[in-house]
Amino acid sequence: MIRYSPLLLCLACADTYSMGENDSAYHSDPGDTAVANEATDELAGEAPLRIDVYAESATDPGLLNQTFLVDASGGTADMMLYLEEPVTITGSMSGFQTYPTADVQVPGSLGAVPGVLRAFVPDTLMSYSVELTEAGGFTLQAVPSENYTLAWIPNAGVNLPFEVEEGVPLFEDTDLQKVLSYEESLSLYGAVARAEGMGIPGIRLQVIDALSGLGNSPIFTNNMGGYQFRLYPGDYTIELTGAEDASLPTLKSSLSLPDSREGDREMDFNLGDLKTGKAYGLVLDSSGFPQGGVLVRLTAISLEHHKGATFSTQSTTGSNGRFSIPVLPGTYQIEYLPPHDGPLSPKLLTKPVELSEEVVELDSVSLEKRPIVSSLLVGVDGEGMPNSLVRAQELGFDGAVFETYTNDLGLFELEVSEGPLNWTLIPADTSRGATTFLEASASDLHESEVSL
Repeated sequence: MIRYSPLLLCLACADTYSMGENDSAYHSDPGDTAVANEATDELAGEAPLRIDVYAESATDPGLLNQTFLVDASGGTADMMLYLEEPVTITGSMSGFQTYPTADVQVPGSLGAVPGVLRAFVPDTLMSYSVELTEAGGFTLQAVPSENYTLAWIPNAGVNLPFEVEEGVPLFEDTDLQKVLSYEESLSLYGAVARAEGMGIPGIRLQVIDALSGLGNSPIFTNNMGGYQFRLYPGDYTIELTGAEDASLPTLKSSLSLPDSREGDREMDFNLGDLKTGKAYGLVLDSSGFPQGGVLVRLTAISLEHHKGATFSTQSTTGSNGRFSIPVLPGTYQIEYLPPHDGPLSPKLLTKPVELSEEVVELDSVSLEKRPIVSSLLVGVDGEGMPNSLVRAQELGFDGAVFETYTNDLGLFELEVSEGPLNWTLIPADTSRGATTFLEASASDLHESEVSL
């Protein structure tokens, strides 16, 4: 990682979004320039490079986060990056409001629609989200590009569809007036029920556009388990999620709406048998003392009665170290997560556990102290690297991050978690080594010499 005040440049090999001719920013004012004089020629063999430019402060005037794709085949020394000046995007979202008359929805008058506009260039830092005002209006600053995706998402309860536009060019100050169409959309409605047909209230439903991965504002089933919203024709994934404490699986189902002229669509979901069992257990430290405040998380690998569904449930141990968790029958991965700032390391059981509708007492689990990594960080010349940042992030569990700095000799000592970790080594002196990334456990690095 190379820092240039007031910019922060991050270089990484990219297989992502390639900027078009108009995105390259070479026509910008040369006064807004970041000069990457210290980028190494070793990077040149890994073209293209993605370079992300961040504002050092959110209050920097006139500077927005930007991404560049650079052909590094000719080398990266004395590389110039011309930053685009932002453009102003204004506009509004409106649509025919709907009013209930008995069980019938009829279009009303055209009016402002509350909601959110998301605007982003895929696989770049150019990403913005703005809440619409009560009048449906918005204003945002954006980096010019020819490839914006715009997602117009009305609030839940507004009986209008969300809309996604891709490949939208925004090169200059632009006013966007979006009208969401009631007539070109159709109603998707139905119910979510148990095996015996009883509706389930409070189920969260969200529809995800298959191409963009964007979704509407989630809605919840009513007290009879019913739901209803509107969609444009297209291909979607509909996701159902129960409340965390409701012991309900998460289901995903494909949905294709080829033509609004085919009329409204009914789609019912039966969650089947929802009988639960209970898993009990005890968490101790290595000396056998009960540990309170440990999060015990069970994640289903497979469920006995819900093929293809996902399910996760969790509970925290009491002061006596014990926990009790309701579960759906199936096979589970079990994690034990003590407080991040505490002395104990999290633990993942190496073998999955099968749980039934019965009450199951799990084996007691002992948590070990966090392992300590003591190592020497050296530069390309083999000498110690003082005052360099050492960062380790869990690849599993909750992705906790641990950081320290090397001392004057390049030595560091850091408490981390068991299991695989992503390490980022950031030198204070970039002339003696580049930012280095590696994956290793605590035992892999302990009492070793780590080279940039």
